[in-house]
Amino acid sequence: MKYFLLVTFSIFSFADDHVISTEFSDCKGKVANYYVSKIIPGGSVEGMMKASEMHQNFYDEQGANVKVYPALQYLRTDEGTEEELYRISTMVVWDSVNSWNEWRESVEALSEEDREVADKQYYAFVEMYNKNTEVVTERRWCML
Repeated sequence: MKYFLLVTFSIFSFADDHVISTEFSDCKGKVANYYVSKIIPGGSVEGMMKASEMHQNFYDEQGANVKVYPALQYLRTDEGTEEELYRISTMVVWDSVNSWNEWRESVEALSEEDREVADKQYYAFVEMYNKNTEVVTERRWCML
């Protein structure tokens, strides 16, 4: 009877250990800001790449442990992949929800002077993106 109670208790105690939370704040993997864009008239892939480079430099100068990944998207069909560029995207990947929160807290703790410098850098890369692209979708990802 003692073993039966021990086994029964163990089963009920650990029955939910395989459940993965679907709440973003419980993400146990890397988190990403994902932006899908299209090239606007007068814009270019080169301009988008320059914006991505400026974006990464912004985070590097802020001491953030984050990576900015630009990407080109192509349509797939039954016959294969189309050659024509369909969309572009940028993924900003953080190690965890905690690392993203720590970075946000560090930005909020900046002095007024440091915040002005950071804002100037931020708006510079956003302007470069806006000269070349239009965001059509924004998402947050939890990459398990």
